[in-house]
Amino acid sequence: MRVKSLTISGFRNLKKTALEYRADASVFAFVGANGHGKTNLLEALFLLAISKSFRTRENEDLIAFDADHCSLKAVVEQGSEAITLELIVTREPSKKTLKVNGVQKKAADFMGHLNTVFFSPDDIGMIHLSPGIRRRYLDMLLSQLDREYLNDSLKYQQALKQRNSLLKQIADGQAGEEELSFWDEQLVTLGSGIMGKRVTVLEDINAKASGYYRQVSGEQDELIVQYSPSVKAEGFQDALLKNRSKDIAIGSTQKGPHRDDLIFLCNGHDMAAFASRGEWRSLVLTLKFAEIDLLKEKKGFYPILLLDDVFSELDDARQKILFNIIKNTQTFITTTHKEFLEVIEGEKQVYEVRDGKIEQF
Repeated sequence: MRVKSLTISGFRNLKKTALEYRADASVFAFVGANGHGKTNLLEALFLLAISKSFRTRENEDLIAFDADHCSLKAVVEQGSEAITLELIVTREPSKKTLKVNGVQKKAADFMGHLNTVFFSPDDIGMIHLSPGIRRRYLDMLLSQLDREYLNDSLKYQQALKQRNSLLKQIADGQAGEEELSFWDEQLVTLGSGIMGKRVTVLEDINAKASGYYRQVSGEQDELIVQYSPSVKAEGFQDALLKNRSKDIAIGSTQKGPHRDDLIFLCNGHDMAAFASRGEWRSLVLTLKFAEIDLLKEKKGFYPILLLDDVFSELDDARQKILFNIIKNTQTFITTTHKEFLEVIEGEKQVYEVRDGKIEQF
């Protein structure tokens, strides 16, 4: 899999541009000072893969201040097949449109045509602090691997939204508690499948995790990623019934896969209690490498890799391991200094980004 071209219009601070990516190059680097738009280029590719941003939930944030809409278009090669992906966001009416080869698609049918693995220094702190980020890692991987998982996740989120709305109506005396039964059944049916697939993919991740962690950390440690569900699938129905009064009082559903978490065990000890920032770096890289491997195994081709300012966070040893492992992937990378790119082997296509304008060196 590789991106052949990317066309950008009205997107954040980036000037209208069309980029063509050479087939003989594997690394595409965007160089510039912070705040000039480098990360926006990675975000554009991420949006065309996932249909969502890694920075905002608000679609209008994607549109340039002086524009009424933005559009992103990429031509992606999968073997001998070329696919055109397009994302359009309008301000009035507020709407996001997704297209594959010119045909409008739902998000569930849009995702999967471009697979990506994204790495940012922010991942290191966020994966330690936020259960939501840890769930997001699993959900993004599974959504790219399994269309059924993506469909079930979207349906689960909709059912959860409806149940939470009903909880508030019950608290206000506008609905009866018996009306929860329908949404409870939806959450249990969809949620049980989601939890089962998370368990399965973690088995695949753990089959790779310790080997990669030893390689990245330089230590003979055993890493295990452990699933920590808020409730077991077989007890989900009972938990919803048991917690109804509390859910009504709070106005939100307290049990289910939307509350699940991951625990990272190093030699049997929870990393949250002792890990240094260097050990979190090693963990995040391990998870990204496992993600690349699983996408290659399950989909039959390597994903594209998006690396945001990794030189500021990774030491020379970890950079060397990273760049050695990703030799077979098409990689898009941002950096503040062109000289940092000298450690990367292979053909490179390098651009300067200044005040949103992109020019090839």
